[in-house]
Amino acid sequence: MEDNVIGKYVEGIAWVRDELLAMDGLADPIMGIGSWDDAVCISHDGTLLASMDGPYDKRLVLKSALIHAATDVVVKGARPVFALDSVAGPEVDVRQMIDSLKAQALAMELPILGGNTRIEDVKPTATVCVVGTLIIAEPIRDSGAGPGDRVCLLGEPLWGAQDERIGKAKILFSAWYRALEEGIVINSSKDVTKGGITGVVHEMQEKSGRMFELGEPTHSLTRNLDNFLITLAEGECVRLKAISEDMGCPLEVIGVVK
Repeated sequence: MEDNVIGKYVEGIAWVRDELLAMDGLADPIMGIGSWDDAVCISHDGTLLASMDGPYDKRLVLKSALIHAATDVVVKGARPVFALDSVAGPEVDVRQMIDSLKAQALAMELPILGGNTRIEDVKPTATVCVVGTLIIAEPIRDSGAGPGDRVCLLGEPLWGAQDERIGKAKILFSAWYRALEEGIVINSSKDVTKGGITGVVHEMQEKSGRMFELGEPTHSLTRNLDNFLITLAEGECVRLKAISEDMGCPLEVIGVVK
């Protein structure tokens, strides 16, 4: 019995440490993958912002689960520092998901420094928590839309094969960081996930107490795009348009706030 417990809960997942050991080189944690401890410890300056997303089905984990989780942090005005994951399923599926998350982490330079691994005969899923540091004074809420704001979509939909999604996310994040660093004021923002544009707009309207008048749709209104839906004053929109064109990141005005 004792051997079974050690084999399942200790030795049976030791390979995860070896698989993710390179993560420590991206963040130099006090305690990280190399420590193989029960927690992560990392030094930082500034204000933390965190978000957890999932559980993701294996299909999405193999494409872009870490990227999807990161957008929740980036769209609020923070730069991701590290991530934690919780992965469950049969060993063959868990190995595939860990391998994919590792590839995404290295490509996005967003290290997975800890988490939990459960090898069981259950549906394969992964949950991801991303922790970041604010790069602006206050987080951008999804409730801050003001009258006359332009309603915009920033970035291409994060669709396609994994390498396509990574490339599109890098362009979106870079354009977004530049806009914030140059002082462009974003009144509200949210990534377009569950419920697509329809769900996101409804939630932002409810929280801001204002109506969003949208033009003729050029995207599916209900599909997850995972780019950013933002509102900002007309003058700020002009400034953002210049940055987006320079960075090769699409910016589309889709409506106005009443």
